[in-house]
Amino acid sequence: MRYKNLSSLLLALILLCASTWSIAQNLWKVVMVTDGDTVWVKREGERRIKIRVWGIDTPEKYHSGKLIREAARCKVSIKEMRKFGILASRHAEELFTKKGRMVRIKFRGTGYYGRHLGILYFTDGTDFGEQMISDGYACIYRKNTLKSYRHAQSLAEKNRKGLWKINYRLMKCLCR
Repeated sequence: MRYKNLSSLLLALILLCASTWSIAQNLWKVVMVTDGDTVWVKREGERRIKIRVWGIDTPEKYHSGKLIREAARCKVSIKEMRKFGILASRHAEELFTKKGRMVRIKFRGTGYYGRHLGILYFTDGTDFGEQMISDGYACIYRKNTLKSYRHAQSLAEKNRKGLWKINYRLMKCLCR
């Protein structure tokens, strides 16, 4: 009887260790925030990869064709548009500082520029993209989105959160 309990305990311990190891293998460390919707991640022993966050879009932080097009379309200066991109990037960085840099990624293929697309989840289960939208620092990416993202954007707009508070008209233009 004594051996039966010991072997059951040993089996439970082995399964727990295997489960913990398996969960740890799915974790990625965010090593750099490029902008509000793009990060670099790495797993131990592997090279880092660039992830474009699936389902969201943030204003551009760097001078680019998209930055120029959006500034012209929304009738603001490039400087004003870039300021929004910098604020979105800072907010993303703050989230990773507050919630931790370890994330799980649900890969969703590759994007236009060959970057990996993925939904990032903090270890507490929070969806990073949905949080960025909810906090008012990102818009839903209309081609690919979740119902919860649309709802989060609606509430952020209604409550004038984040960038919606700073310049409602500009966010309305960006999130059209």
